[in-house]
Amino acid sequence: MKRVLAAAVVLTGLVVAPAPASAAGYDGICTGADALSGTTIVVDFQELDGNGGVAAPTITRCSPNAAPGTDRTGIKALQDAGIAVAGTVKWGLGFVCRVGGRPTSTENIPVTGNPTYKEGCFNTPPGSAYWGYWHADGSGSTWTYSSYGALNRNVIPGGFEGWSFSLNKSAGTNPVPGVTPTNPAVNVSNPTAALSINDLDRKITLGQTTSLTWTSANATSVSASSVSPASGGGSWSGSLATPGGTQNITPTATGTYTYIISATGNGVTVYSSATLTVQ
Repeated sequence: MKRVLAAAVVLTGLVVAPAPASAAGYDGICTGADALSGTTIVVDFQELDGNGGVAAPTITRCSPNAAPGTDRTGIKALQDAGIAVAGTVKWGLGFVCRVGGRPTSTENIPVTGNPTYKEGCFNTPPGSAYWGYWHADGSGSTWTYSSYGALNRNVIPGGFEGWSFSLNKSAGTNPVPGVTPTNPAVNVSNPTAALSINDLDRKITLGQTTSLTWTSANATSVSASSVSPASGGGSWSGSLATPGGTQNITPTATGTYTYIISATGNGVTVYSSATLTVQ
């Protein structure tokens, strides 16, 4: 049975991350300015559809990224799409228990051998009734089961995040979300970019120098787009080598800094970010 536990963080109560009061997300796949910076969320309730007398049609919703180029976890993408997500009492959001409010604490889930099972979200849900977590990069039509939990995995800009309820299935028969994860704006000729900090823990002491390494593909130009906050993070601006390279950086003040690169090609610009803490 394929299930993913993202983090062993023990909390004292059920962690519920509700949809924002004014959700920035919208129905359908990401389009327009969000096509290559947002992420499309698919929630397929599978056998939960109609349980407890409440119909639950599959949700397809865009989760825009308010700060293109910055990383977002799968949990943050759900929140940005306006979809409620709840973790367990023991593991918090390291183990997702409810998506879109389902399963509720009062509905019967017909688990084999226990047809009146109810999910209390105290510990991990049983392997016979849980939310499977999937992803796709938007360029094809195939879902991939995630080897990381949504709290510890960053979403793919322009890609898809899938949640599909698995009931009485095996590792080989867990159902993929019932929506083809194809984004018309994504193609194999579009540029890609990745930026990383060359320190394992992404932390240095003030006065030390570290380096940033970037890679790209299908890009005609790569630039050091910005650093936030704008002062104290060291010099990070201007054109960078393609397809990749390394640049030293020496921050001048303590704080947490986010460095962003942009890569342009095929009429498309994409972004990647990396965060450094200076102590």
